[in-house]
Amino acid sequence: MGLLASPSTAAWVVPLPEAISCAVPDKQDFQIPDREHLTGGLGTRIQASEANRLVTLDPDRLLEGYRRRPGRQTWDCEHVGKWLHAATLAWVNTGDPALRVRLDHTVAELCKCQLDDGYLGTYLPAQRWTEWDVWAHKYNLLGLLTYMRYTGNRTPLETCRRMADLLCTTFGDGPGQRDIITSGAHTGMASTSVLEPMVLLYRLTGEPRYLAFCQYLVRAWEQPNGPHIVSRLLELKRVDKVGNAKAYEMLSCLNGALELYRTTGEPKLLAAGLNAWQDIVDHRLYVTGASSCHEYFRDDFDLPNNDNIGETCVTITWLQLNAQLLRLTGEARFTTQLENVVLNQLLGAQQPDGSAWGYYVQMEGAKPYSASLDGHCCLSSGPRGIALLPTFAFSTDRDGIIINLYEAGTANLTLRDGTPVAVKVETLYPADGRIHLTLTPSAPAEFSIKFRVPAWCAESSIQPAGAQPGHDGYTTLRRVWKSGDTIDLDLKLTPRIVPGDHLNQGKAVVLFGPLVLAADEALWAGSSHPFPALALRNADPATLALAPEVAPADWKTWPGAHLFRINATLRDGAAGFTTQLVPFADAGRTGARYKVWLPLAGQREANVLLYGRESRSRPGNLAGSINDDNLGSGAVTFDGRPATDDWFAVTLPVPAEIRRIVFVQGKMFHDGGWFVGAPKFQIQREPDGAWETVGEPIGYPATTATNHGKLQAGWLLKLRLKEPLKAVAVRIIGVPAGGDNPPQAFVSCAELQAFSF
Repeated sequence: MGLLASPSTAAWVVPLPEAISCAVPDKQDFQIPDREHLTGGLGTRIQASEANRLVTLDPDRLLEGYRRRPGRQTWDCEHVGKWLHAATLAWVNTGDPALRVRLDHTVAELCKCQLDDGYLGTYLPAQRWTEWDVWAHKYNLLGLLTYMRYTGNRTPLETCRRMADLLCTTFGDGPGQRDIITSGAHTGMASTSVLEPMVLLYRLTGEPRYLAFCQYLVRAWEQPNGPHIVSRLLELKRVDKVGNAKAYEMLSCLNGALELYRTTGEPKLLAAGLNAWQDIVDHRLYVTGASSCHEYFRDDFDLPNNDNIGETCVTITWLQLNAQLLRLTGEARFTTQLENVVLNQLLGAQQPDGSAWGYYVQMEGAKPYSASLDGHCCLSSGPRGIALLPTFAFSTDRDGIIINLYEAGTANLTLRDGTPVAVKVETLYPADGRIHLTLTPSAPAEFSIKFRVPAWCAESSIQPAGAQPGHDGYTTLRRVWKSGDTIDLDLKLTPRIVPGDHLNQGKAVVLFGPLVLAADEALWAGSSHPFPALALRNADPATLALAPEVAPADWKTWPGAHLFRINATLRDGAAGFTTQLVPFADAGRTGARYKVWLPLAGQREANVLLYGRESRSRPGNLAGSINDDNLGSGAVTFDGRPATDDWFAVTLPVPAEIRRIVFVQGKMFHDGGWFVGAPKFQIQREPDGAWETVGEPIGYPATTATNHGKLQAGWLLKLRLKEPLKAVAVRIIGVPAGGDNPPQAFVSCAELQAFSF
């Protein structure tokens, strides 16, 4: 796919001016996307997103729910606003005329869908303000405001005003107004996240009632029935204690809070955002930059590898939170998180050709790429994250220029004193640590160039000499620069092995520079050993002998793509061999299984049932396994007949100590697949001994023979024993459900696991 031509300097976009100046100036400047053109690995993904996703989406599908209310899903209304936000930023960056035509058409058609009272959601009158329609207005406002800001076309402003006026009239704490907390999901965090575009609309128009509405939203957070976003983050400093801990909606609210802080200067809003950030980094962040489990923030270090974790909508709002805090504080610690989430989780959620996205993108399993808008909301969130990259990859502050992401490309920046400076970056980073910059200021000028030397980089050099570390976390090189001056930065890329803790005890992850690497079953083809048997001999990088290799054609997702050959072994350490790892960004792209955390040979086994002999009460009609570390396979007991009980078991060759048992729900069907009520965990202490009940899965929902309640396929349900027990076999047993076909009943299991810790 060829790169689109960059817009000419004469055609640079000039954003609409704002009527209200911010009370808090940014320490680091937001960049207009046409000033930055990335051409390396990130640039390849940006172009792929624009060409194979944004410009190909059918506007009629985006508008369908508005033209024929209520739409296909209750949240179908959010797609068009998200698309407008991403597509506008992408058009500014690429200048693609086809995308601009589609933007103009979609905006005009969306505005036609507004009702006489200003309503621009997809709900029927009787269902208004019950779930996701304030949320829809949020994204419609955000998309239309972004479109107006960069195109200069003010025609949609009246549509935005009417939406905002309807919200201001409908919701509030005045006589006759509705409580916005009760109008949306997740303790009101979904509906109150409209804060972000309402702040932007206030700054654009200067309309006081829009600011008053924003202040009402913040008050509503602290109502008795509210999520207490600010107060709990100030007092408890834990995101899992805010509202119902729903991650996407909470981060959306925090991004709005930071926008309001920028506008008014209320210090509590910044403090709440910083406390949330620190808690996530310290306790709730995966190695790839992902967060959330089943879309929620959970307890400290409760970070399973494959329990519906890493929602892409959370990834995007986490990226936005870091970008907001970077602008407000100018501190490099936020750039550190941006590089990690961008190079790993963001790109790992995007199919490399840009056409599809994953919903839950986990630390192991298979990438769940989907291209249909019927699939999930993350399909429209992912392109927003990609489109934001040229707004902060390179930046400016009061001192000069900042290089935030080491990416090949060009930037046309303007210093605070008005001096234009062109920057050209030549590099294959993150495949190569050498970065060459050429500066072209319009005239000789004194300013700083700031670089971030990552914490993982033990050896680095910058030429010319004289760079000094700064209090903001950047390394600064200041001098008088003239046209043609160059800078050479060399960051030594080295392999690292990080041993796991908590749920990843006995495992380790391999990193190369900023890249998280993964084992991919597609690179395991031809091995005589099962993929789950792959292990690292120990946590010594020297033993690993990692060697980067230029990726072959079928793995070359960008010109600098590499695979990484390593010394590996089996879990029992019985054999040594070499294999290849792949960056998480490309892992699983063929549909094969992958895993980030690899077992350490000779360490305490993670799942002691992995090599056991599995069995079940009835053979069933699915041939998958329940003890292969693969949630994509599994087994059922279906044979078309009823049964009093059904069970799945794993028997070990020798007894093992267990402290924790896990059941992973398998696929469910209209005619069964779940247990009626909570099943029982049982163990055998000796071969062919009696089965002894040790407890039930904690949190198993209230299911019946015909209704699976809130149970979902892939749910991980566990029991921690009061004390370790020796067992030679483990099983789960209960009453099977028949769903809408009572004459037969069966159960489905994806995995049965047991752990010694």
